[in-house]
Amino acid sequence: MSSARQPSLFDVATAPDPDAAARQFAVDPANNVVLEASAGTGKTSVLVARYVNLLKAGVDPSNILAITFTRKASAEMRERILHELRTAAARSEIDRARWMELRDRLGDIAISTIDAFCLSLLREFPLEADLDPGFEMADETEVPRLIEESLDRTLRILAALARTEPEVGLVFAQLGMSRTREGLAVLLDRRLVAWSALDRFLARGPSDLTAETVCQRTVARLRAALGGVRGGLTQFVDAGPLLHPRYQLLARELRSLKELETAGNAEIRAVLDRIAAHFLTGEGKPRKSATIQPYKAAHYRSEAAGKYHRSIVLELGTAIRDIVFAFDRDLNVVLARGIRRMFGVALHQYRRTLDDRSVLDFSDVLDRALELLRRMDEFSQSRFRLEARFHHVLVDEFQDTSRAQWELVALLIQSWGEGVGLSSQPSIFVVGDRKQSIYRFRDADAAVLSEAGRYIQALRPEGNPKRSIARSFRAVPTLLAFVNELFSEISDPEPGGGRFTYTEGDRFPPADDAASSGAPRRPALGVIASEDPIACAAGIADEIARILEEDSVRDKKTGAPRKALPGDIAILFRSRASHREFEHELERRGIPSYVYKGLGFFDADETKDLLALIRYLASPSSDLRAAAFLRSRFIRLSDRALAALAPRLAGAIVDPTPPDAEAVLDEEDKRVLQLARRFVPGWIAQVDRVPPAELVETILANSAYEFELDGPRRAQAWENLKKMRGLVRRIQNRGYATFPRIADHLDALTAGDESNAVLEAVEAVNLMTVHASKGLEFPIVFVVNLAKGASGPPRPVRVVVDGEEVPSVTIGPFVSEMDEADRLREKHETRRLLYVAATRARDRLYLSSALKDGKVVPGRGSLGEVLPSSIKELLEAAGRAARDTSTLTWISASGAVFTVDVCHPPGFENPSL
Repeated sequence: MSSARQPSLFDVATAPDPDAAARQFAVDPANNVVLEASAGTGKTSVLVARYVNLLKAGVDPSNILAITFTRKASAEMRERILHELRTAAARSEIDRARWMELRDRLGDIAISTIDAFCLSLLREFPLEADLDPGFEMADETEVPRLIEESLDRTLRILAALARTEPEVGLVFAQLGMSRTREGLAVLLDRRLVAWSALDRFLARGPSDLTAETVCQRTVARLRAALGGVRGGLTQFVDAGPLLHPRYQLLARELRSLKELETAGNAEIRAVLDRIAAHFLTGEGKPRKSATIQPYKAAHYRSEAAGKYHRSIVLELGTAIRDIVFAFDRDLNVVLARGIRRMFGVALHQYRRTLDDRSVLDFSDVLDRALELLRRMDEFSQSRFRLEARFHHVLVDEFQDTSRAQWELVALLIQSWGEGVGLSSQPSIFVVGDRKQSIYRFRDADAAVLSEAGRYIQALRPEGNPKRSIARSFRAVPTLLAFVNELFSEISDPEPGGGRFTYTEGDRFPPADDAASSGAPRRPALGVIASEDPIACAAGIADEIARILEEDSVRDKKTGAPRKALPGDIAILFRSRASHREFEHELERRGIPSYVYKGLGFFDADETKDLLALIRYLASPSSDLRAAAFLRSRFIRLSDRALAALAPRLAGAIVDPTPPDAEAVLDEEDKRVLQLARRFVPGWIAQVDRVPPAELVETILANSAYEFELDGPRRAQAWENLKKMRGLVRRIQNRGYATFPRIADHLDALTAGDESNAVLEAVEAVNLMTVHASKGLEFPIVFVVNLAKGASGPPRPVRVVVDGEEVPSVTIGPFVSEMDEADRLREKHETRRLLYVAATRARDRLYLSSALKDGKVVPGRGSLGEVLPSSIKELLEAAGRAARDTSTLTWISASGAVFTVDVCHPPGFENPSL
């Protein structure tokens, strides 16, 4: 398996291309372009062709800024540019003198990730950015530990503040210590949007609210609502089910509502919950039925009293619901104020942690780069240097852009509209697909593509930069037709607002028959369903075994049929917790599999330990890498010892003289440091003499690291260690023969989004999340566990930012109207995830789901939640189909008919995994 290589625009077309005019416009450097490109349409080829055309036109490589979003994608794009340049030179499409000039400057052709570009800006202008010129980029594997370290200090400070600041104490009372910590960690991770969102939210709300005033207003509203009932409050209470103990407690509280005016928040919350339970349904809605559980007729003093009491409950339902909502809403404002105060402390402590190490993390790098560009007017000479450099900007995967990242690009090209700094006509090219915007949890916004289009059009009002391409070079015609029918059915007719829309312009045009000339003869669609999820996994494993034994796939390069291999097959799932049963069933059949960034693999302690060792051996002089290594289980130095030895942690290991701080270490820390000083210099001395994989094996044996794996996770930890050692060997055998290069390659796998973890696992079935599959393609794809939910419990602190709308901040269990709207946006994102999953397949696509009582019952956040009912019915029919049924028929809403293969799971007992 390898990532998708789309057809080159330099190739001779074999069939009329309905997108030809749009492609020609997009590759012309004279045009500003906002290109929307559907899955498999060759968008990267367009970008590469445009880049090469810029070079052909005489543009200096240093004047071109090309940005993509992963290191893997940037490396592949650069390779494709170099390939196309060499091909063009061989065809004499480039002037010989120009080619000779470019050949000597191929190293200047750089495709940058957003973080790498921001980092280069800050390195060039550190003084303007108010940075220490010697700053480093924090390693992604260390950032979680730095956050935890800063939160330790934060919570100690906040615990003290809670005694004097009621709003801080209220947050602790509402969430508890661990949930508060979780909420602050999320805010730190999203600090580029969270801080301004909190400010904007609080600016909208009343500033005079306190927990006391919220409680007083709530009691007043209750007294007003209950005091005005027919017959009066006393008659209403006395007519209730007084013979039941639960109501007796509520009756006492209703009779003494006035006394609640001086009660605390917790007491009023408890009373309000009991009132809500009496007047409202379990979902918090006014009752429509006179039945109030758990009360029966015998609990009322008479039938007439019960009838009267229940009628009042029905009459007051709406008023009580509004009172409960107002209490939660107003208290949420007070909690949000407390969270903002706590977040300020957490942010200060985290920045202090980074400053102590002279490092920045990704969010800081982006934030500092943005601030630098906003302030460039203060540094006229630096601004001129920057603006005179980048004449042409190209951005790939634009649908993954956050508003902060788009602002960065907009600031770079802002001067073009002002006519400043450039002697020639500049250009900007952005390409993306709103239907594949699936990184909302990282604040990517599908709407940014449209906003960028309007901004770019304003740079040259005389032309329209927007174009789209929809002809797929990837899938066989049946799959393209299926995607068109499926996503037309689940499209939202109203565009914008993060909705998933599938318009006529998004539909794949009829494919060239030649595209399927080498395709398998079996139906291009298949389904597997069973009451038992393990049976589903077994059925999929059996089908894969059959495919490997009997079927062919189209070769990616030649299009000719060839025998199917394990690496031609991908199993895609919504969440990481879904792979174990498939891995197990494939293993039982002797079929190799590879789990991409499997459940916690790169987060497992043993994996992080080995990463720390390799990264340290690659750069023993780095204090930051020494810190991670000393803290790993190879050494086990305590945090107190690290603090005492800082900042010269690297020297503490290799300097001839023991560090002065050794005297203050406790006996255990002193012992392990002395052992490290005794053995580690010998390991470093072998770095350039012994192959990396061999040295890692030696260190694992000599350090007796195996004893660190004792405990209930031993078997899994040992497997992770074996996988990591095998990974090092494979990387080394591909030519990464030095520790620095191996460390860099591992960094590329573990940093950034999941697609960075994609290796060349050509000999194994690929198991991965849909997020990890983005940008890839496979001849055969199984989209599994369609009904399995993926949402989990709500986060303790939720910040929703929707464009320029006033943001929503919700704390704890409160659900705001914007939370409900956000739920709808989540479903639209799930539609986009399903689109990404379905468009990974080239020859054949299988859908699979477990059933419940014969039905597809989708969990919240599942892909099945957005499937049309006809597809659910197809899966249900497959689950009850007789063994001799080999195919079923799916008829789309438009009447299109598709033949679907039915794969029958074997009947067997659920094995122990």
